Parts: sequence; C-alpha cells; structure tokens
Amino acid sequence: MSGWTWQAWVGLVGGTLIFFAVLGPILLVQLRRYGQMSLPRVIGAAAVSVYAVALVAYTLLPLPDTRDNCVGSGGSLELIPGHSIGDIARETAGQSLLSTLTSHAMLQVVMNVILFIPFGAIARRYWNRSLGVSILLGALVSLLVESTQLTGIWGLYECSYRVADVDDLIANTAGAAIGALIAPIVLAWMPSSHALRATRGAARPVTVWRRWFGMILDAVAVQVSITVLSLVFVVPRVLLTGATGPANDPTLPEVLSIGAGTVIVVIVLPALIGSGASLGQRLVWLAPQWRDGRGSAVRRLYRASVVALPYIAATTAGQLPEATQGPTQTIAGFVGLLSALVVTIAVASVPFTRNRHGLSFTSVGADLRDARTTTP
Repeated sequence: MSGWTWQAWVGLVGGTLIFFAVLGPILLVQLRRYGQMSLPRVIGAAAVSVYAVALVAYTLLPLPDTRDNCVGSGGSLELIPGHSIGDIARETAGQSLLSTLTSHAMLQVVMNVILFIPFGAIARRYWNRSLGVSILLGALVSLLVESTQLTGIWGLYECSYRVADVDDLIANTAGAAIGALIAPIVLAWMPSSHALRATRGAARPVTVWRRWFGMILDAVAVQVSITVLSLVFVVPRVLLTGATGPANDPTLPEVLSIGAGTVIVVIVLPALIGSGASLGQRLVWLAPQWRDGRGSAVRRLYRASVVALPYIAATTAGQLPEATQGPTQTIAGFVGLLSALVVTIAVASVPFTRNRHGLSFTSVGADLRDARTTTP
C-alpha cells in the first residue's frame, strides 16, 4: 500500500492549494447562481479540488524522465476483458484467502474501483446528474485517462509509459456506478443546486462577510481596470517606439490617464447608473437605500468616492516609474498613507454600523439593503 499513498498526499496538498486559489471565484459564482453562499457546497468544491489532483496523480504520475521514453517505457495496450482475473489466479495460486485478497493483483483491481467511487458520487450529487449520466461520465473520464496513457499524454512523450487496460476501464466505470448509487445517502447533507437556485431571488440579511466580500471585489475591479488601461495606454507606445528597460514604465501623463479612466469605470459610471451601488456591491446583491428615494448625483458620487478614490489614487501611483523624484513621490507617499487609513476605517467600521453600511454610507446618511428587496 505504501506505493499508493504518496499520490494521496499530492492530491491533498495540490488540491488544497488549487481550492484556495479559486475560492474567491467559487464564492462569487455561488452568490450569483444561488443568491447566497452555501458552506456545504464550498466544502464540496474543496473535495472536488483534492480529488481531481489525486486522480491525475494516481493515473498519470510519475512521468518519464525524458521525452524519448520508448526504451523500457513499460507501456502497452491490453484489450482482453477479464484478464485481471487470470492475473490474480496466477499470482495467488496455492495461497490463502487472506493472501489472495491482499495480493498486488487483487489490490490493483480494487484500487481502480475505489478510485472512481468519489467521481460517481460527485457527478450524481454535487453536479446533480442522473444515475445513468453519472456512470457514463465516469466511463468517459476513464477512457480519457487510458487514452492519455496510451498516447504518451497525446504525443508529449514518444511512447506510452503505462498500460492502457480495458479492465481498468471496466473497474473505473464500476466504481463510478457504486459512487453514483450511494451518493444520495453519503452526500445527503449536500444541498442540490436546483434547490438553491429556486430561492435565488429571496432577499437576505446584509452580513459582515457579504459586505467585506463586496469590498474585496471592488478592490479587484480597481486592479483589473488599472491593468487593462495600462495595456491600452502603455503597450502601443512601447510597440511603436521599441522602448526597453525603464523606458517601458508608464510616464506621468499615462499614469494620470490610467487613474482618470479607473475613476470613471469604477466610481463614476456605477454611481450614476441604477441604484448607485459599486461593482462589488452589485455582485453580492447589495444596493444603497436613499432617504429621498434615489439620491442626488452629488451624493451618489460622494458615497462612491469616499473610500474608492484614495484607494485608486494610491494604487495608480504605484505605476509611477521608480526614477520619479521630488514632489511627485512625496504626494504619492502621502496618498498611500491616506488610502491605508481610509480603507482600514472602512473595513473596521462594517461590524459596528447599523445594517453593516460602513463608512461610505454613513458619510452621506444612506443605508444599505439587499438589492432583491421589493421596496427600495
């Protein structure tokens, strides 16, 4: 069994890293698709990440050292169904029942069945597929694995380095069938996506975590806008002039243009369109509630700018070339300190303000509501 344990560690470590790398998008997709975050389905996403990496480790690793692996590659094609039974009989001839059950040939078949039991359960309950479709998906994935082994990862290696075995396909499919059959029992705690989507439009309380997640998404929107605008303003100049090294850095006029464009995209347009909520707030189903019904353009822009404007200014200043000296760097440093202070106050104020509206809403006397409430 020691020869089959290191792949489990690869799956655990690698899958955990992948899960945390995509946790933000997972939560965002849940909020948009289900109208709320579902902890059981987050746990399910973590399990899927770990299982996916483990499946790759068990079926494809270790890889050959060189592309030219035809000498002693150990790869071949086995198309005789049921040959594994003969292998077990030959390997365990004259041995006890316990020795037969713990033989390498027997464990090889058992492990191929066990390996795909989680797949069947995931397909049936987490992906909400029918019993037949879950089994078919297991068979198709197993076929893909065997084909990948046979082709040397589709030509990455000159020869196959593992045996592409029809019995492995049968055992994997059987495992997927077992997983799909027991999924409604072992994963009864997992809410179905259909049930969650049915309540997607229901308004929910404004929580601290939801508010903070919206702030994180606003910060991401700033970073994305700055990156895109940097490409728009800087790349054409670099391509036309053939500049290299420090000459690739944005100039002061370009930095100012990037900052102004980000202000328009992240602050001005969201503030003046619809409810006046920021991009992050819209993604997490939040909206301002103005005392006069809609809120004037001045109040909307002010609310949107209180935290975002210093943050955009400080983040944009980070694009300044290192050679910039004098007052410009002094101003950039001051803006950075101001931004850090404002952002800290905004984040820290959320748990201590009514309905979690925080600094920006308090500053204009507005409230915060779930965007799905029937009365604004």
